[in-house]
Amino acid sequence: MKQEKTTLEAPPVPVAETAPAARPTAPVPDLSTGPRATEPAMLGFGGFLLGSISLAFYLKDVSIPANSLVASLPIMVFSSTIMLLMASVWAMRLGDGVFAAVYGLFGTFWLSFSILSLALNNNWMGEFENIEQRQATANFVLVWSIVIILLTLTTLRLPRVFTFLFVVVSTTLLVLYGSIEQAIDQTVNNPLKPGDPWLIYVGITTMFLFIVLGMYIFASFMHQATGAKRLPLGKPLIKGR
Repeated sequence: MKQEKTTLEAPPVPVAETAPAARPTAPVPDLSTGPRATEPAMLGFGGFLLGSISLAFYLKDVSIPANSLVASLPIMVFSSTIMLLMASVWAMRLGDGVFAAVYGLFGTFWLSFSILSLALNNNWMGEFENIEQRQATANFVLVWSIVIILLTLTTLRLPRVFTFLFVVVSTTLLVLYGSIEQAIDQTVNNPLKPGDPWLIYVGITTMFLFIVLGMYIFASFMHQATGAKRLPLGKPLIKGR
C-alpha cells in the first residue's frame, strides 16, 4: 500500500512538445499545355518575326536609299535581339539547350547585322558604295548562311515545320549572298548604271515565306498557351532513338 501511495504522489513526467504539423503543400499546376504555358517560343518567335518583317519591307524596294535601313535598327536591336536573347535564357532555365541555342543564334544575328548596317551606313569602315564594303556584307551573309545550314542539318529530329523554317532561312541567306555578288559584278561592269540584281527578288520571296512559317509556329504555341489545341507542327524527318 505504501508503494502505491508513493507512485501516486510522484511528480508528473513532462510531456515533450510535439512539432506543429507541416502544412500540406499545394500541388504545382501543370502549365505546359494550358493557360500561360511556359514556352519560350511565344517570346522568341515574336522577336524573330519583328526583325524579319522589318528587313523584308526594306528589301522589297531595293531602289530606296541605303541609309533608310537605319530606321529598322531600333526594331532589330531593341525588339528582336532583346526578345530572342530573353527567350534563350528562358529556354536555358527550362533545360532546353537546343532552343536556347536556336534563339541565341537568331538573336545574335540581328545584333551583329544591326551593328554592321550602322557601321556601313555611317561610313565607319569606308564609303558605303565601295566594292570592298559590299564584299564585307557578302562575307557576313555567307558566314551566317553556313551556320544556319549546319543548324538545319543537326536539328532534323525537331518537328518538321522547324526544319522547313531553317531550310528557307538558309536558302534566303544564300540567295541574298548571290544577289550581293551580282550587284558587285554589275557595278564593276557598268559603274554608271549598274541596275538592280534580279536575285534580290528571289530572296525577298523566300523571306516572306519563312515569315509565314514563323507566324504559324508563333500562333501554334500561343494557341496552346491559351488553352486551345496546338496547331500541328509535323513529325520529324528523322526519328529519335
